[in-house]
Amino acid sequence: MIILVRHGEATHHIHNLTGGWTDSDLTPVGEKQMKTLAKKLAKSFAGREEPKIFASDLRRSFLGAQIIAQAMGDIPVITKKSLREKNNGKAAGLTETAARKYYHGPVDGRELDHKNYDEGETRREFFKRCRKGFQEILPTAENIIIVSHKGAIQNMLFTWLELSIEDVFAKNISFDIRPASVTILGINRWHENTIFSLNDTSYLFGEQDLSVFDYKFLNRFPR
Repeated sequence: MIILVRHGEATHHIHNLTGGWTDSDLTPVGEKQMKTLAKKLAKSFAGREEPKIFASDLRRSFLGAQIIAQAMGDIPVITKKSLREKNNGKAAGLTETAARKYYHGPVDGRELDHKNYDEGETRREFFKRCRKGFQEILPTAENIIIVSHKGAIQNMLFTWLELSIEDVFAKNISFDIRPASVTILGINRWHENTIFSLNDTSYLFGEQDLSVFDYKFLNRFPR
């Protein structure tokens, strides 16, 4: 099982800052979201083999992963730069207004090799970085939790579905990935790469459990 978690609400969301490689913190709301998730994940994994936890090394993701890891018995968090959001270059850390001087929009709006911000990343570079990092993680454990960012999680989903970045652009494919959302991947009984749950934030409302083991998984990778 692979559990993809987008970090909770972050300070750049509420202070009019750019996202990307801006190293923002969780807001009090974001911390509460992650604590709620951590409690429910810990309950789901009680009595089971503990997962490996990976996170982007940007603070908002790493802090969210730490909250989950502590609730599950102080599991180590493995950080990977490859799980970061898209690099926005000189715009990182700036307000959206201040970042405009470094922004260069693509001519047709959908260019794979265009850098929106000076010293930033192209869409193709971003996808390749996330794909490589995700593929390196997959064989490491039977159950994996990854705390990352909207765009990075989208790239992991494209990789899971074996879509190239050219496929994604040609078919206009996207996924809505909200703050603190949970997406669950695995192999089903027909040996298909499956998205069992997508962009789920329902656990934040009410007392219902996060039943991550209710799905019919097969072992994902031979050991």
